Amino acid sequence: MFNMATMAADECREDAQERTWRRWANKAGHILGRYVADGSDDEDFLHDLYLDGASPDEAVDEMYAQQTAA
Repeated sequence: MFNMATMAADECREDAQERTWRRWANKAGHILGRYVADGSDDEDFLHDLYLDGASPDEAVDEMYAQQTAA
């Protein structure tokens, strides 16, 4: 039997990978001194660096380097 409540709960539940990313982004945001909002340009840039294996410290350094180069 198909249960719509179970399906909706499954779709809304964060998985371990999402929680790990969110913790990483929160650390980067703490270093930046601001919240990294979902869907923001900062989040997109940081997520790319996260996928490349950068630490939050390294990612913030890269963000500052990109901003000063622009």
